[in-house]
Amino acid sequence: MIVLDPAHGGVDSGSQISDTTVEKNVTLALAFRLRSLLTARGFSVVMTRDADAPAVPNAAGAAMTLDDRAGIANHAHAAACLVLHATPGGTGVHLYRSELEASEGQPFVVPWLTAQAAWIPQSRLLEKQMTAAFSRSGLALVASNASVRPIDSLTCPALVVELAPSGDDADSINDTDYQQRVAQTIAGALLFWQNEVQPPTRLSAPASATVRPATTSDTAGAQP
Repeated sequence: MIVLDPAHGGVDSGSQISDTTVEKNVTLALAFRLRSLLTARGFSVVMTRDADAPAVPNAAGAAMTLDDRAGIANHAHAAACLVLHATPGGTGVHLYRSELEASEGQPFVVPWLTAQAAWIPQSRLLEKQMTAAFSRSGLALVASNASVRPIDSLTCPALVVELAPSGDDADSINDTDYQQRVAQTIAGALLFWQNEVQPPTRLSAPASATVRPATTSDTAGAQP
């Protein structure tokens, strides 16, 4: 299972890439290409949105929040989650993992805002797999760390994949061949990754712990 989170959507357009291009459309286009390639390779794929606006409102009927996106990803128990962004700055692909420090294991009750900490070692390995794939493909890649929501709340190996133009023209970000090359590189990396992913060690509940229901306000819930 792979979760794709095309950032923004609806009234939230994201960055203005050019006079005619906004981020929300680029992230959705890249997500569709990835979904097609991944399903052809035998993966199951969950997208947090598959239209301009997020398709599933939260319980209050409002637009889907970043916490809602994290909830979708965590419920899927994915082998990887990719949060897709786009930017007019730089060229190629920018890859980010969370800035959180790795924890020793996954606590019995997972804190919502730092849930990714237990998965940092796995996210590092996924980043290494992606970096090697982009090096082989000849596509420009910059890897760094950033706490871009909702990545810190994800209970799976997770990376932010930010697409930048392929050259000096900002609208080159829409080039179909360019997007397809990026999507094929990511799909190829995930094909190798699926046999390597390992969940973190589950920590036992403290003897004096009082277990209470998990909510997105403070916990990410427990994994099976």
